[in-house]
Amino acid sequence: MIAIRALVFICLLFISATAQQPEPLVEFALPALGGRTVRSQEFKDNIVVLDFWATWCAQCVEEIPAFNTIQRKYGSRGVKVLGLAVQSGWEPDIRRFATRYKMRYPILVGNDDTVADFGVMAFPTTYVIAPGWKVYKKYIGSQAEKMTQIERDIEVLLKAK
Repeated sequence: MIAIRALVFICLLFISATAQQPEPLVEFALPALGGRTVRSQEFKDNIVVLDFWATWCAQCVEEIPAFNTIQRKYGSRGVKVLGLAVQSGWEPDIRRFATRYKMRYPILVGNDDTVADFGVMAFPTTYVIAPGWKVYKKYIGSQAEKMTQIERDIEVLLKAK
């Protein structure tokens, strides 16, 4: 019985250590609102909060003020918030939406390939990305403590930087 417990304990340690190793994230080159092409390599030295959202997603809309706050609070410390709009119509439609909801961070326009490349299965999906363009955490959906957890993640990454 002790041997089984020890084996389980060792397996759990291995799993948690493996889960904490940042994984490289898919590279991209996507149009931003306004037409400029944005490349993920531009952010390789930054902490990035990358939010996949859609105009028809009510939870995505509810999160916009919190992402504005994160951008305002941490932007001067090198943290970048990026919104990645998918399945939301053409660029002019997304621009009107971003203006209406006062989105204060850059918005990129993705497509179904982008969704597949990043393994997005639901909206919103938010990645916290460590310097080196590596996944630190991935949040699927909208939870009550999500933004608090994202801010904690940012603080941890800033201290490690």
